Amino acid sequence: MLHSKIKNWSALFMAVVLILSTLTGCSGAKTTPEQSTPAETEPSSKPVTEKAEKITITYALADPQDYAYWDSKAEDFTAKNPNITVDIECFGGTDEMMKNLKIRQAGNELPDIIQLKPDFINDFKTYLMEWDKNEEVVKKNAFALKFEQEGKIYGLPLRSFSEFVYYKKSIFKELNLEIPKTWEDFITTAKTIESSGKYTAIAMGGKDVWPVYPFNEFMPHLISNDEKILSNIAAQDEPFSKGGGFYDAYAKINDLYRANVMGQDPLGIGCDQAQQLFEANKAAMIVLGQWYLPNYLERVKSMDDIGFFSLPVVSKGEKNRVMTMADNFLTINKDSKNIDAAKAFVNWSFEDEIYSEYLKTTMNNSTVTGVENDNPLFKEYRENSDSEEFMYYPGNEDYSKLVNQTKFDAKTIGQRMLAGENFADILKEYNTKWKEARASL
Repeated sequence: MLHSKIKNWSALFMAVVLILSTLTGCSGAKTTPEQSTPAETEPSSKPVTEKAEKITITYALADPQDYAYWDSKAEDFTAKNPNITVDIECFGGTDEMMKNLKIRQAGNELPDIIQLKPDFINDFKTYLMEWDKNEEVVKKNAFALKFEQEGKIYGLPLRSFSEFVYYKKSIFKELNLEIPKTWEDFITTAKTIESSGKYTAIAMGGKDVWPVYPFNEFMPHLISNDEKILSNIAAQDEPFSKGGGFYDAYAKINDLYRANVMGQDPLGIGCDQAQQLFEANKAAMIVLGQWYLPNYLERVKSMDDIGFFSLPVVSKGEKNRVMTMADNFLTINKDSKNIDAAKAFVNWSFEDEIYSEYLKTTMNNSTVTGVENDNPLFKEYRENSDSEEFMYYPGNEDYSKLVNQTKFDAKTIGQRMLAGENFADILKEYNTKWKEARASL
């Protein structure tokens, strides 16, 4: 819980504005150089000078904040490695990027470096280079080994972050509200705000499918206290039954959705509009990831009235858990003809000066041992939070196959629940599909 004002934001604000001002350059895919057999020299962040010819490496990502930062730094890498140019491709979102990559994958034309969400590594691992566990950049990454698959490391996570409930301090003070510690208190707090008639309690952009993810996607993990829940349900015929993590979490979420604390029409606005309501003090809370803070700072230009706390998913007497993500995994196309240069760029990305500035600008947490984000807002949160970190792990290969066959999507279920559908009926429907799909594995 944060109550003190954070000082010296002006310098950080200018840095964020500089980076965010380049977001309009985040365009679609560019032509990819022809791919062939990789070179076999040892990777290093030292200048790659053994080749005289000019080469271009392509780097594909879907995160606008990451694009803004790395696009602004690409020339610094080229200054250190004069024969290498970095062509950064930014897509309109993860879904658009996945569609594009699957098309290019079929033609063996994947980019040299691909920034992947952990959920999609399974889909591409056949085409990805395996990282050597003895390489220094791998050994220093605090999460790399945790995400190995069958003893193989396919990507190095660039950032970690947590999910929070952001709240307006002025509204909480006006309504004499305390930070809720349990799920029941969270719903009660939201009802109190909504009943004031002045504010929407929780800004929800349900017109977009994805904003329900802190609830429908992540709460089954937290409620079950099972970090490997997705892989584990791949071995169950009816994993969405009562007593399981999904059913029990969705029962809690249903109580929240039926409480009418998300405004008159949560399905009528998208996430951008929901953020605007919160930023204009028309909504008291919004539930989003750590990535939201730079956007808030750039638009509101002050952090004085914003606080955040862990979503309290537990009941009285239980220790709360906060979802923590390792994200934006740096992977390399194993068929790239520029593997040396691609590795050099990845190594350079994790150098202390470059990486520390990245963390400060994007307000993310570090994945590198010995490097921390000294952002005072998160430092104060870590010192005062009584929630334990809970790591998100994607499902295994069987889980991915079952999801593809059943079209199971927690976020879509959340949207259906917001529309008033009975969650038990939805889960019964998926139990049937899941059992049938498992029989064909």
